[in-house]
Amino acid sequence: MEDKSKITMQQQENNGQSFFFLLSGENPELAVFELESIVSALNIPVELRISPDNRVIVIQIETKKQNILSSDIISFLMKRVTLVHFSCKQLFQIDFTQFPPQSLQDLTSNFDTSTFCDLMPNTSFSVFTKRIGEPIEVHKPRSLTQALSRYLGTQIIQKNPTKWVDLENPQEQFISILSKHGLWFGQLVSHSLRKNVQQRAAHKRPFFHPSSMNPLLQRTMVNLTAIKTGEWLLDPFCGAGGALLEAARLGIHSIGVEINRKIIWGAYQNLKADKIANDLTHLIFGDATQLSFKKGSISAVVTDPPYGTASSTRGFDLQDLLLAFFREIRPLLSPKARVVIAIPSKIEIDEQIAQILNASYRKFLQYVHRSLTRKILVFSIPKRPSKIQ
Repeated sequence: MEDKSKITMQQQENNGQSFFFLLSGENPELAVFELESIVSALNIPVELRISPDNRVIVIQIETKKQNILSSDIISFLMKRVTLVHFSCKQLFQIDFTQFPPQSLQDLTSNFDTSTFCDLMPNTSFSVFTKRIGEPIEVHKPRSLTQALSRYLGTQIIQKNPTKWVDLENPQEQFISILSKHGLWFGQLVSHSLRKNVQQRAAHKRPFFHPSSMNPLLQRTMVNLTAIKTGEWLLDPFCGAGGALLEAARLGIHSIGVEINRKIIWGAYQNLKADKIANDLTHLIFGDATQLSFKKGSISAVVTDPPYGTASSTRGFDLQDLLLAFFREIRPLLSPKARVVIAIPSKIEIDEQIAQILNASYRKFLQYVHRSLTRKILVFSIPKRPSKIQ
C-alpha cells in the first residue's frame, strides 16, 4: 500500500519535456501574464502549470515538439521575457501541498535521482539552491540550502562518476527552487535579458524626457500584446520612442504617433541612434484622435499617454483625450488584437474603454512612487467583434 505520509511526487510525463521558470517577485501576477502572452504568440500547444504563489511556471510540450522546445521556444521566450530570472530543464519536481517535509532527510527521501543517469559525462558542474516565499518547517535552518546543494551534487556524482564540481566556472549549472509549495530541480538553460534591458535607461539616449517609462516595463507591455511575427504595433502617444525601441529589439515592426513637434524630433534622434530600431520603426507627426490607417490593420497597441507634471495634453482632459482615442482606434484594430495602456490608477475609465472596444480586460497595479501608482490595462479584442454602430 502506498505510504500516504510521503510527499507527492510530480513525475515527468511520458509524452514530453518540461522546463520551469523562476518569475520575478516584483509583480508576480503580471509576470505570469507576460509569460502566458508570449507563449500564446507561438501558436504551439503547451501546458502551463503555475505555482500557487505565481513564482514558478512549468511549461511542457509533447515529445514530437521537443526539438522545437529546446532549440527554439525556450530561446525565444528567454530573449523576450522581462519578468523572469532564469529557465531550467526540469529533472524532477515535488509538491508540498498535502505533506510538507519536516526535515532534510524527509525531503531528500522523495527525490527522483534516476533522472541524473542521463546527464552528460566528463563535465564540471555546480548546484545552487534558491529559497522563495515564506518558509515552512524544513526551511528554517539557513544551512539547509547549502546542505541541499551538497546532497544533490553528491547524488549527481554517484550517478555520473566522471563529473566533478566546479563552483567558479562550471560547464553545467543545476538549480533547485525551494518554496512552501514545492521543490523544482533542473539544469539551467539560460538567464533572461532583463539586466541588459535595465541598462538601456532612458537618460542614456540622445534625447531624454523626464516622463519616459522604465525600458523594462515598456518591454513588458510590448510582450503583453502577444504580438506575432509580421504584425504591426502602434504607439499613439509615443513620446521619446521608448516602447518603439523595445519593440524593435524584439524584431517587431511598429509605428509611433506624436503630436508634440519637439518630442517627435527627439524620438527621431533616439530611433536613428539605434541601428535595430532605425529599420523597424516609423514615426508620424500627428494627432492620435485622427488616425488614417486601414481598417483592421493594427494588431497591437502599446502606449503610456501623457500625464504628470513633465507631460502635456495640450489643454485636453486626459480622460476625454483617451476616450476620443479609443473611439478612433476601434475600427482599426484587427480581430484578436490587444491594447495595452498604462495610466494613473486614479483615472477610472476601465469599463468605458472596455465598452468602446467591446473587449475583455485585465488590470495590474504598479507602484511608482508615493504620489503615483500606475495601472496597466490589457484589453483583448474578441475574434469576431460586433458590428460598429
